[in-house]
Parts: sequence; C-alpha cells; structure tokens
Amino acid sequence: MMAAISAAENGARVILIEKNAGLGKKLLLTGGGRCNITNTADVTDIVDSKVLRNPSFLYSALYGFDSTVLRKFLDDIGVPTKVEDAGRVFPVSENALDVLKAFVRHLDSVGVEVIAGMSVLGIRQREASRFLVMLENGTELSVDAVIIATGGLTAPHTGSDGDGYRIARELGHDVSKLYPALVPLVVQSPDVSELMGISLQDVGLVAKFGDKAVYKDFGDVIFTHFGISGPVALRASAHLAMNLHQMHEFFLDFASQLSEKELGTDILRILAENPNRDMKNCLLELFPMRLIVALLAASGIDDDAKAHEITKESRKTLCVNIKAFRLEITGNVGFGVAVITCGGVNCDEIDPGTMQSKLVPGLYFAGEVLDVDALTGGYNLQIAFSTGRLAGLSAALAN
Repeated sequence: MMAAISAAENGARVILIEKNAGLGKKLLLTGGGRCNITNTADVTDIVDSKVLRNPSFLYSALYGFDSTVLRKFLDDIGVPTKVEDAGRVFPVSENALDVLKAFVRHLDSVGVEVIAGMSVLGIRQREASRFLVMLENGTELSVDAVIIATGGLTAPHTGSDGDGYRIARELGHDVSKLYPALVPLVVQSPDVSELMGISLQDVGLVAKFGDKAVYKDFGDVIFTHFGISGPVALRASAHLAMNLHQMHEFFLDFASQLSEKELGTDILRILAENPNRDMKNCLLELFPMRLIVALLAASGIDDDAKAHEITKESRKTLCVNIKAFRLEITGNVGFGVAVITCGGVNCDEIDPGTMQSKLVPGLYFAGEVLDVDALTGGYNLQIAFSTGRLAGLSAALAN
C-alpha cells in the first residue's frame, strides 16, 4: 500500500494487485491488533542494534523516510499516533483497522486502482524495461515497472505464502534459505508442559554450541505447553534463526540479579528459617510452585523432603539449576506463528538507493520479501513502510 501511494503521489498510474479479498490482512494482526506502526529509535540505533540481517542495506530507505516522517504522513491521512514504552508507536485509537481504513482511503484519493482477490501467476520481461503481468483469471497487464511487496512466509493464512520469492527466482534473482524468526521455541526436554502459563521477568538466557556460549540475552519468558515464548525466546529465535538446529542447549537463569554465591546464601537462610517445612513450600518466596517442583526434580531433590534434610551438595546442585536450568531445544513452531521471515531476495542484487533490481531494470522490491529482518518493537513495519516508500518513488521517477 505504501509503495502504491508513493508511486501515485509522484505521478505514476498505479495498479495494486492483492490476492486476498481485501487489503491489509496482515497489518490487522500487528501489535496484537493494536498495530505497532513504528519505533522512535533513531536510524543509526535501528541499523546498528535492531536489524539482524543486512542492516547497512537499509540506510537510504530509513533515512529517507524515518519514523518522524512516517508519523507525519499518518497524521495527515487521519491516523494520529502515540508513543509507549521502549519507543513503540501505536495509533491513538489502538486499532489496526483504523490504520488500514486510512490507507485504503488514501489509495483511492491518489487514484490507485486496486484489483483484489487476484493472484499473480507470473511476470515476464518483454523488453528492456517493460513487463507482462499474468493474472490467474487470464488477464495480462503490460506495465513499465513492477514492485514486489508480497511479504514473506509468515502467517501464510494472510496470503504470505512465498509468491514473491517464486516470482523473484523466475526473474533471475537469488533467494536465500528461509527461516521463521521471532517465533516461540520448542523444548524436547525436560517436559515443560507442567509449567505452561508461568510468566517470569528478568530471566537470563544462554545458548550454547558445545561448550561455547554463542548467544546471551535477558528479559521476560513465558512457558507454553510445547516450550518457551515471550520476548527473550523470540529474540533468541531471530538471532539464531539460521543456526537453531545446532543450538541444542539453552540455559535459563531464574535468579539473574544474584550471583550463585548470593543465591546460595539466600537459600541457606530460607531453609534455616523453615527447617521442618517441605522443600516445595520453602521456596515459594522465590518462585511459583510448579517451577519449584521442576527445579527440585532437576536437582534430584524430593519436593516433600524437609528443609533440614537437604545436604550442602544438594543445595549447590539446586543453585546450579536455578542459575542454569537446561532446556533441549529442537526447533521452533514454524512460519504459521512467526512474526517475520529470516532470509529472502539477495540484497546484493538490489540497489539500496532505489530498491531497484540490479539484474532486471524496472523491477523493484519492498518489505519482508527482502533478506532483511529486525527485532520486535515496530522496526519491521518501519522497514516495510520505508522500503515501500523508496521503491514507489523510484519506480515513478524512472518512468
């Protein structure tokens, strides 16, 4: 939608082809339906610390249309915005549908023709800078330029089923291997189903390959019936998307604010103050009951054992498990739940200053179909808007 608006505002006649019955189906899912439109972080911060793959490719797009300019655009089309924690920007109405309606109105006002409920079967280059776009109903459109803004493979029920990658390959582009990112992780052992629903703050996470720690993070985690979710798990899935099959061991630190020695002192105090209580009840001031049971089991301690029965060695083992609770990760839950696709059209084959293909003049790319992805917080939508804006502008001015 942004690419179409940008092209039309710069004098192009634009046809937007949408395979769904209506526009913006995926947009309605963002931010839990509230639409986390962008983030107030400056471009340098986004490129340096938020974009995980090919960050420097985005400099021109993001500087040309940053969050400040985007918010002004949104305000102009009737979507006032507000800033929440960590710089996340939402519509004041907290309703993604309001954002979509504003885009649809603006598309109409700038004269974009929308063909909805129609898939593109293929795109053929006819001559140096013209294309034939073949639709599923047999219609063929002769056009001067094409912008592929089809999204990735995430949430395929919204229409993101990889069409853009197929078309890019057919036109000669390389597409890297695709992985789900920002997605919950599957735990094979121990059985965490009994921990389902437990949400913890300030949890440390370490991923290891052999004896080497290859990734560390800190934040909130949520146990599910199949594994772990929450910000710390989603970030790990994004950072390790291409290597997750090698990351067999993850360790959670449930006392990240304490050293192992400080934790040991705390536990010794608690047991001394409650010598005749069951272990599972002694530790309730530290953790939820179901997590206590899991920690005791991992430490080889009977949860009905009395505090005074616990040996020094058992206390040490318990501290180790609290500080490094081992999880065997077997993968993630897949594209159907993932927020973003890791991988995509090779950025080396795209001009970052225009979003135009270096291989096929007149062909442009925008958004998730590109091999760029970022962390949660509004960054991926900002990338979509910025690259769409640049692709539309470039296509219009070139033709």
